[in-house]
Amino acid sequence: MARLKQLIHEIHRRSLWQVLGIYAVGAWVALQVVDVLKQNFGLPEWFPALALALLVIGLPIVLATAFVQDGVGPKQETVSGEATEAAEAVPRPQAASHNLFTWRNAILGGVGAFALWGVVAAGWMLVEPGAGSGAVEAEATRDLRSVAVLPFATRLSSQDDEYFAEGMHDDLLTQLAKIDSLKVISRTSVMRYAGTTKPMRAIADELGVATVVEGGVQRAGDRVRVNVQLIDAQTDEHLWAETYDEELTAANVFAIQSDLAKKIASALQATLTPEVAERIEERPTESLEAYDLYVRGRFILDNRGSTRDGVEVAASLYRRATVADPTYALAYAGLAKTFIRLFNLAYLSEEEALPQARAALERALELDPDLAEAGVRRAELLRLDLRPEEAEQELRRVLELNPGSADAHSAYSLVLLQLGHPEEAVLEARQAVQLDPLSANLRRSLVSRLAWTRDYDGTIEEAGKLLELDPTEADAHYYAGMAHTIKGEIESAIVSFDQAIELNPADPYYPAGLAWAYARAGERERSLEYIQRAETAGVPLKEIGLVYGALGDLDRAFDYLERGLETQPGTLAGISADPSADPLKVDPRWEKLLEKLARE
Repeated sequence: MARLKQLIHEIHRRSLWQVLGIYAVGAWVALQVVDVLKQNFGLPEWFPALALALLVIGLPIVLATAFVQDGVGPKQETVSGEATEAAEAVPRPQAASHNLFTWRNAILGGVGAFALWGVVAAGWMLVEPGAGSGAVEAEATRDLRSVAVLPFATRLSSQDDEYFAEGMHDDLLTQLAKIDSLKVISRTSVMRYAGTTKPMRAIADELGVATVVEGGVQRAGDRVRVNVQLIDAQTDEHLWAETYDEELTAANVFAIQSDLAKKIASALQATLTPEVAERIEERPTESLEAYDLYVRGRFILDNRGSTRDGVEVAASLYRRATVADPTYALAYAGLAKTFIRLFNLAYLSEEEALPQARAALERALELDPDLAEAGVRRAELLRLDLRPEEAEQELRRVLELNPGSADAHSAYSLVLLQLGHPEEAVLEARQAVQLDPLSANLRRSLVSRLAWTRDYDGTIEEAGKLLELDPTEADAHYYAGMAHTIKGEIESAIVSFDQAIELNPADPYYPAGLAWAYARAGERERSLEYIQRAETAGVPLKEIGLVYGALGDLDRAFDYLERGLETQPGTLAGISADPSADPLKVDPRWEKLLEKLARE
């Protein structure tokens, strides 16, 4: 106890508390400087931690030095100049310690430690991409014209406000996508951030953009209030902001959207040609009722568009919009889209779906020949009509009008595949994914392009990424099953097809895929069992023919293909590139089938 009291007495005598206080203040100042350097020079997250570690290591060294050197005040002595009993009770350090633990050495050590920190930081800035002076260079070359528009918030949780806010958001994306010099992330990806608390920089990094737009929409009676901010995600700086408070009319809604698009483009210094500015100023309808019905239909199709019920509800809303305003071209284009989707999902036959799609599309193009949404649908019908060259021309025109349309790039990739340009097809599919990186639909299209271009390892890899986006995505298992089958990995293929069927038992393509895998494995009875199941479910005749081709029954295979050509010609579009058709290509009837396809 006596020795403890003597030690405490020495701590007080040598002013170690003062040393500790001075060191704490100095360390705090040093950390503030480090933080400023990190924020302004793009240093990595671990650099402040390194500085803190150096300060922690330096603390005992400084305290030991102060202890040996008798603190920061003048050395205390007795009146007679001799040490007190208490001082004598504490062993005096050796001379070597006196030589090592000096203030001069402590200061030099601290300077050396932070000099080392500075050398490492400078090295990082010089050689690490995207950091330090590299970050300054990156800032100079970073293109602010890449933008993600986050979903608009609403103050109320009513479904009407949700529809309306999503409609305003979607229309703004459409307007911005018309500007060629902007990279605009498409709706599907940004919708995943609705209500998010993630930092802007994290969102921008995930979407691959430099700027972010956020805002809110409020409807109150006969008025609408919209507030929007444009933010540099790197610095969190507000580049531009605007608030609108207008009477709720269709004219005002579209005026707000066009003004937002132009001011965002101006803030980002994007090139806005007179032709694009004119298209942005267009008002699709003067009817608020028609606009509201259209927005509701689009909302349903976006959120429930893989089910028959969802597509049919959307079709009904689009049709009501055309009744409210018979001159509303967008509503007719939406109606055409629903019927094409009902056909593609095998919920309606070609005879039931496509004539209605063509009628709606014809009206849309009659009202607005330059409507990009209608152009994409026209290209789809041309492709199904086995007219891929015309479809390509149409999509080129659409991409001139709306270069930022991920939907158009994806459709173009499918046409390129049908025309025998697989590498270009994959590039366009990847461009669509870049514009909408979190869209399961577009990544699904990329997976299918890779499968059809015989990149089976790439197919399996991208199918895995698709499942990361959406674990319930049955098509990911379907295309993985196709790739595994052709690679000869039959057990894995069967597992994949089984998983697809489990996720969506109503899809007739999945049992057909499993029948094809069993056929490739030589299990005829199991193959016939599943192809009968697929035929009962309404799978196109072409798919049945391909299974019989894999079984080696070429007569029956060509019988189904000929019947499919007569009654379902659209389903044979692109069959020449289909790897499932390889067993048929040794037969003379194959070339004759392609000749008939060319004449259709």
